[in-house]
Amino acid sequence: MTKYTKLFKFKVVQDYLTTSLGLELIARKYRIKSHTTVNKWVRQYQYFGTEGLEVRRPEKVYDGSFKVNVLKWMKTNQASLTETALNFDISAPSTIWQWQRTFESSGVEALYRGKGQPKLMPRNKQNKKIKQQSELEQLREENELLKIENEYLKKLKALVRSQQDDEHKSSKN
Repeated sequence: MTKYTKLFKFKVVQDYLTTSLGLELIARKYRIKSHTTVNKWVRQYQYFGTEGLEVRRPEKVYDGSFKVNVLKWMKTNQASLTETALNFDISAPSTIWQWQRTFESSGVEALYRGKGQPKLMPRNKQNKKIKQQSELEQLREENELLKIENEYLKKLKALVRSQQDDEHKSSKN
């Protein structure tokens, strides 16, 4: 059983949208542990309407190329986990966070592996799977992700340097 029904979520969202209470007060009023949960519901409602508040089961199994595309989009657009989840209709932003951690710790090839123990396949099926996503393609995708990450870090470094220069100039005057 789910913790919150669609009707309850809708009531909370409507209360937030029609009153001047903030996220934290709404969360306290309805005894919701975190105001970020309320914020997530509001964003889902604004993005998808009442369907965004549906109780969803994680039935989807995402393939490796989809995961890579999601991570590329997030880095390219400098989007948060929540924004990315909304954009790709992924029920839990933590799913993307897990993909990001997997990529950072084990590389792009880990995103193509399924959960649990690998099933034993006959040799001919293994060869087909290998042909579908060659190592070269995986390396290219990983390289592209790393380039995007590198560009992001360069921009961040330039921004920090610019702010430090501004502070230095204002302290001299």
